[in-house]
Amino acid sequence: MLCTLALPACADLTASEERGRAIYFGEKGSALDSAEVQIGDLSTKLPARTFPCASCHGRTGAGKAERGAQPSQISRDALTRPYTVKEATGRKRPPYTSSSFRNAVRAGKDSGGNALSEAMPRFDLTDKQLADVWAFLAVVAEASDPGITDDALTVGIVLDPANPASQAQQKLLGVLAGDIDKLGGVHGRKLTLRIVSPKNAGAETANVFALVFPQSVPPAGFDSTVPVISVLPASAPSAGAFALVASEADQASALKRFATEEWGVVSVKDGCAAKKGETVLLGSAKCLDKATAAKRVLLTQTVFSSIPPASRKVLPAETYVAFAAPLSRVARNAQSAFAQTRARARNDKSSILAEADAYSAAALLIEALMRTGRDVSREGVIDTLEAVRSFEGGMTPPLTFGPNRHVGSRGAEIVRYDALAGTFALSGIWTDPDIR
Repeated sequence: MLCTLALPACADLTASEERGRAIYFGEKGSALDSAEVQIGDLSTKLPARTFPCASCHGRTGAGKAERGAQPSQISRDALTRPYTVKEATGRKRPPYTSSSFRNAVRAGKDSGGNALSEAMPRFDLTDKQLADVWAFLAVVAEASDPGITDDALTVGIVLDPANPASQAQQKLLGVLAGDIDKLGGVHGRKLTLRIVSPKNAGAETANVFALVFPQSVPPAGFDSTVPVISVLPASAPSAGAFALVASEADQASALKRFATEEWGVVSVKDGCAAKKGETVLLGSAKCLDKATAAKRVLLTQTVFSSIPPASRKVLPAETYVAFAAPLSRVARNAQSAFAQTRARARNDKSSILAEADAYSAAALLIEALMRTGRDVSREGVIDTLEAVRSFEGGMTPPLTFGPNRHVGSRGAEIVRYDALAGTFALSGIWTDPDIR
């Protein structure tokens, strides 16, 4: 049996196959780091590391139809069938050899001399590097994704040790993983958590099956083949990244829409330049002193939380806060399950909101793993997440995703805050962002 790709090097692979595997999956340190590609008739060359084979042809070389394109099957068995093959596009070709394979990758011509799809990048890899890829294609169909073996599945939890909530989040997730294992694990596999620092998250994709970001957002340019769950969406999300709730920008947009619908305010001003009588959006606690002159102040929960309780008394009577995950929209059974998990973790209440974030992100990933089944793969989990509808297992509003929707809940509940009493209204108004 082929060894798991979670290991830095596979004992059951030859040296050539291992180098080819690294190229195929675009791992850091592979030949793709210094190579370039050309797409179609474009004269500009692009970094090859952004076009790993697996991103289109899949972890096993089977190809995956996407947006009208149908990548070919490129396992060695599929490429060298001893007869003329008719591709899905209608193109016919004879069996590949190592020589015609090199020509296909470099020049975009198949084994019969026919032009490949313009979507197929042309790589400037050397003969030796392409020989390594050709060697790996003989075993690619048996390949496992990183972080998975017959009896364990490893998930990376990205936590900053300097964050005061890290310890509480780690304890809570440890209890959650233990609960899953008591119920038989992830289809017979033990759920193992690996704590990852934010600066090492990219490199750890070679060691874990998926990543959970309960405190921060994934970095830009992240490996698109890795399932990633974060609370807020990244500014430049990857194809495998899924966020629970609306971004700060979408929450701000919901606040502006609320102002228009409630008071007819067409232009919400910047809180850092507030004038008397205006309705302003406070984007930073640093501008709190400026916002005191405003008639109304709008702010997200993140900004509100960054203001010390004693300082909130200067906010005007008409202050409204956007909550992307208000308790009123969380399913009762999810609230109960979270409370029970917290009780077993024995954390105090100082980090309860951060614990809710971690619990919700992990619950979504576990749900996707369970739905995907025993024959689990990164690609399969991403497909499963895109099929999730109205999931209520976490401390969030119901989450719905799709191929073009990787944010589960887009809106926010706008709740009035009484600055003198230091309390919120019992209910608010759910508002979607003003997307134009």
